[in-house]
Amino acid sequence: MKEITVVANDRVGLLADISEALALKKINITSLAAESTGRTGIVRLMVEHPAEAKKALETKGFKVMDADLLVVHLKDKPGELAQVARQLADHGISIGNVLMLNREHSQTVLAMGVSDYAKAKKVLKL
Repeated sequence: MKEITVVANDRVGLLADISEALALKKINITSLAAESTGRTGIVRLMVEHPAEAKKALETKGFKVMDADLLVVHLKDKPGELAQVARQLADHGISIGNVLMLNREHSQTVLAMGVSDYAKAKKVLKL
């Protein structure tokens, strides 16, 4: 799974401009996390067509980065995330960000940005 990240000067209408740029190209947003540091806006998106989304946003002048995310399926019970985080840590893999994609039917689905995608896939046997 790809994550698209937009970093821009924070301002009124930033999210509107980003989402409109994607809507014009008929690109659906499947997951979103946004934050502001007061000066900088950071918008993390998962979309149906990441390459097209990146191009659409860059065309509008946005600074866009993309990264592969691990999709991890966990049993929905205490300690499952701790176990995955410990496995990665024990192999020297840093977790940069985590987003819960879904939680239902006794299962939680997470998307994780990690420092070494290939190694993390092997460690977690994905």
